Amino acid sequence: MKFLLGKTIGQKATGRFEKAGLILWAALLALSLVNAGCIGVTGANSNNGAPDTTAPSVSITSPTAGAGVSGTVNVVASASDDVAVVGVQFKVDGANVGAEDVVPPFAIAWNTSGLSNGNHTLVAVARDTAGNVATSAPVVVSVGSGNTDSTAPSISISSPANGASVSGTITVQVNASDNVGVVGVQFKVDGANAGAEDTVAPLASSLNTSSHSNGSNS
Repeated sequence: MKFLLGKTIGQKATGRFEKAGLILWAALLALSLVNAGCIGVTGANSNNGAPDTTAPSVSITSPTAGAGVSGTVNVVASASDDVAVVGVQFKVDGANVGAEDVVPPFAIAWNTSGLSNGNHTLVAVARDTAGNVATSAPVVVSVGSGNTDSTAPSISISSPANGASVSGTITVQVNASDNVGVVGVQFKVDGANAGAEDTVAPLASSLNTSSHSNGSNS
């Protein structure tokens, strides 16, 4: 009986050592997979588990530096990041203008009527998913009730290409810019309006070609 009891105790001890060895082996395997980038770690980006320390890039695309503005002006920013931009805060003379814009395209309607005439400085502050922030280069504009914008916007159709054969419903897209700001684009086919003026970027229109005759249309 004592021999059998001793044997039973020895078997249990051996079993414990085997389990401990398996646990240690599993832990070492998991650690090696993390180091190899095969297993993600919460709070880290896809760069081999390293935290995201790269700030976004951001710039104000409209209005341009030196522009004379008055009334309500569309301020537009371009922002990008190695992971994702979650918001852009616009500022005038260091003070926030409205709430952070969290939906691209990043833009805000800036009412200049409450500001004194003269130069004012615009910046945009972009924030990414890790909380990194970046501030755009300042854009100085001249605010004044007497400012008159005499510069026309520039615009081109980016899709479809000239001479393309189309059918059914297509998306017509344009590139439009202005020294102060583009407030709308009216699409036309053969001189007639195609839908209402598009006032929200990106500027595009859904065109049903079935209502037009076969052949060349412009």
